[in-house]
Amino acid sequence: MNSQDYSAEKELLLSLKNGNNAALSELYNLHVQQLYLFVLKTAKSPDLAEDIIHDVFIKLWESRSSIEHTKPLKPYLYTIARRHLLNLLKRASHESKIVEEIRIHTSISEDTTALQTEYNESNNLIHEALNQLAPRAREVFMRCKLEGFSYKQVADQMNITEGTVNSQVVKATKSIRRFLSLREMIIIVILYLV
Repeated sequence: MNSQDYSAEKELLLSLKNGNNAALSELYNLHVQQLYLFVLKTAKSPDLAEDIIHDVFIKLWESRSSIEHTKPLKPYLYTIARRHLLNLLKRASHESKIVEEIRIHTSISEDTTALQTEYNESNNLIHEALNQLAPRAREVFMRCKLEGFSYKQVADQMNITEGTVNSQVVKATKSIRRFLSLREMIIIVILYLV
């Protein structure tokens, strides 16, 4: 970055610090392409990379008051992206372990094919329900309910209040229940019509 670009970025950061949305958009436009390619190398999924980039810039906006406008922004953005990627990889590993534990501890019955089919269907439904959530709500819910973190730990990790964590968990739980009950009604109707 040349001195003119660095000077322009410092002005944008100062403007961002003062709550200017347009400054956030300009910073996004300056950094999104390189950051996206960086995240995509690890995430291997364009949709996932876009979600992470979105989260990075939300974090930038939320922490704008503590940003040092005299320092380059790029290292800060990459640090946030790296943390999101690490959390994502940890979560994926944790989910795989949970699924494996359930599979190991599920009692073997005479009709293992039907049991496995039921298990796969319910697992797919739960994943579908989770994917219907907004990225932030999904992250909060998974950290609290699947990874076992306390509301306070999640609040500290995500730099939000415990009240926000609670609110996100409540909303996510309602949304998941609604999603699952709707699917159940559809299945009942289909079975009734058959």
